[in-house]
Amino acid sequence: MTFLELGPGRDFVLLALPKTASTTLERTLAPYATEVVSAPPARKHLPARGFVHTRAAGLAEQGHPRESYELVTMFREPIAWLESWWRYRARDDSRQSTADMSFEQFALHYLAGDDDAPIPKGRPAKFLHAQGAVAVDRVFSVERPDVWSAWFSERIGAPLEFERRNTSGAARGELSFATREALAAHFAPEYDVWRRLEATGEWSRARGTRLESQAQ
Repeated sequence: MTFLELGPGRDFVLLALPKTASTTLERTLAPYATEVVSAPPARKHLPARGFVHTRAAGLAEQGHPRESYELVTMFREPIAWLESWWRYRARDDSRQSTADMSFEQFALHYLAGDDDAPIPKGRPAKFLHAQGAVAVDRVFSVERPDVWSAWFSERIGAPLEFERRNTSGAARGELSFATREALAAHFAPEYDVWRRLEATGEWSRARGTRLESQAQ
């Protein structure tokens, strides 16, 4: 989580959805931030529900009521998000290595909710939710750096450069038709978000929206 107090109409809080360039964003925005939470992972990657229940009241007590800032996050194409986890955990230093696991196998473990497999817990749509609906104000497509880099630069009031790191050298994953279709069905709420991002790379006024097949 990164909070930037920039002046009336410009303040924002960035929630760091895992595998959506959060480290890159944190590194670039940190010099301008009022508060940066970079560890432990559970606090760095605080979801919207956690923010609403644990941080929003504190900010209000400090003079930042909820309507005074935008709650922002990034989003990735759902299957690409899952593949990013597989690629990341294929690194030699990964404690939960997928080096000997194909993306097909990884995806099937994820669909099965296999707690013993090195799969991510949770899902992107749930990260956005609190109190039964989307709780963030603005969502950016991580695949559209032209859009989000311009928005962050405008808010900061200076041109920003975002250097991408933490990329994996693993080969691209392959999926069978059946598994890809099963993932598409599983990710129905995520694809509802994704459709809203495709045209412009961002979704503003997202808060309060109930998604298709609402994630629980």
